[in-house]
Amino acid sequence: MSVEAVRDKVLAAARAKAGELAAAADREAESIALEAKTAAERRAADLVRETRLRLERETQREVERLQYENRLAILAAKNKAIAEVFRRVEASIAKLPEDDYVGRVADWLSALPPEAGGVLRVNPADAGKFTPRLDRLNKGRKGAGRFTAVQGDPVVVNGAILDGTDFSVDCTFGRRLESLRESALADLAKELFAAG
Repeated sequence: MSVEAVRDKVLAAARAKAGELAAAADREAESIALEAKTAAERRAADLVRETRLRLERETQREVERLQYENRLAILAAKNKAIAEVFRRVEASIAKLPEDDYVGRVADWLSALPPEAGGVLRVNPADAGKFTPRLDRLNKGRKGAGRFTAVQGDPVVVNGAILDGTDFSVDCTFGRRLESLRESALADLAKELFAAG
């Protein structure tokens, strides 16, 4: 065989091998490109899913924040209305006729246990209203359960405070209103912190 024939044969074999290698390289490149495309599509889908979940969480937090602010605004309005009602009640107490005023306080004192007695502290301006009624207030009360005296005390406003030997009972309109206000505010707090 001549050198040219060998050379041609070697070149043909080399060309065939190069073709095979090129075809294998093309297939490998297509495979790598397909894997890269698949990985990129997967990553893109993951990013879309993560972004959607993050946006849903942020939206939910914002909705909850707005619902909370709405509840706060509603409760502030209710609280303002309650405060106005109490302000009007406090103003109307001063305008009560004497019999109604003293009668209401007398009812509260009469509701105390029969063994709860002592000195009634009232505003000095009210001492003259309660002293003549002391006998009526003591009707049915015996011994230590009797109201022994009416004492003027400028600290007491609109009502009476009963001072016993080891206790004190606040029977003032202010304390009654404060109890009602606390109850109303407790109800508002329950409403505020209730599951939304």
